[in-house]
Amino acid sequence: MHEGPVWIAEVGEVTVGTASAVAREDSLYVRGMAVHPHARGQHIGELFLIQIEEFAKKKAFRRLFLSTTPFLDRAIRLYEGFGFLRTAEGPDNLFGTPLFTMEKTL
Repeated sequence: MHEGPVWIAEVGEVTVGTASAVAREDSLYVRGMAVHPHARGQHIGELFLIQIEEFAKKKAFRRLFLSTTPFLDRAIRLYEGFGFLRTAEGPDNLFGTPLFTMEKTL
């Protein structure tokens, strides 16, 4: 957590999601984002992406990027709806789990 900002979503007093990002030169890497299954459908992921993009613009980053797995269909649709596009940039796996990278130019 000392590498970059962390956002927490709460419903009442219950933490239902987290997101974190790390600076990589002129880009902000969305390192992790998760929403508890019981809290899905409440636009929490979208709110995280809005906050992350606002932070990135305030800090003058030129792009956002993230890695995801091809089987996270809902997350991929969220990222694409928010303007992320797939790239040929790595990594292509994490300990045997397939990955691909998506980016959004700011």
